[in-house]
Amino acid sequence: MTSKIHCLRSVALLLSLVAGAEAKAQGAKATAGPIPDAVWAYMQGRSWRAELPCPGREQLVLLSVPYLDFDGNSQTGSLIVARSVAKAVAAAFQEIYDSRKFRIYRMSLIDEFGGDDARSMAANNTSAFNCRTTDRGAMSRHAYGMAVDINPVQNPYREGNLTEPEAGRAYDEPYKRKRDIVGMIVDGGVVTRAFARQGWRWGGHWKRSVDYQHFSNDGH
Repeated sequence: MTSKIHCLRSVALLLSLVAGAEAKAQGAKATAGPIPDAVWAYMQGRSWRAELPCPGREQLVLLSVPYLDFDGNSQTGSLIVARSVAKAVAAAFQEIYDSRKFRIYRMSLIDEFGGDDARSMAANNTSAFNCRTTDRGAMSRHAYGMAVDINPVQNPYREGNLTEPEAGRAYDEPYKRKRDIVGMIVDGGVVTRAFARQGWRWGGHWKRSVDYQHFSNDGH
């Protein structure tokens, strides 16, 4: 247990050094770099699973992303994405940050939640890479680092009577979704426009189910 706690603290310290504990209000830029050894080691058995056909380390990069938190303070978060989409994801989040019009509750690697998507969503955490399958057994776009989930509580997943996370029930119907709600993604808003400019599509446009938090490079 002691070694596990030490490892977690080491990874957190490393990420703070890579990303910076707080982004400066002016001039903060999204950057991409290789995944440090300590972070890669911590990902094993969490977001990266040997039993699944996960992308290799060289196919992934660590993004440091500036964002405004719910108090309006500038912060820097961490995301792991596929190298092939890193430029697009960085550009979308840079546009969102530069607009000063949208706030993100938290942005941490999903490994802090043991790679557990439900725990990450419940914590209202914005995340990207997580090598996992969907409920139907197919590989998720997150498994390839080609999808991002933003503010899951304000932007929940809904299919029939199922809403995830549970706290998202307050925001899971169109009539509940108002532009003035902090952290809410809306059609035609700064977030959907920023990702659309990069050719990414929004889960809020899905037909059978709706995933308001979800953006991906292929619409799935």
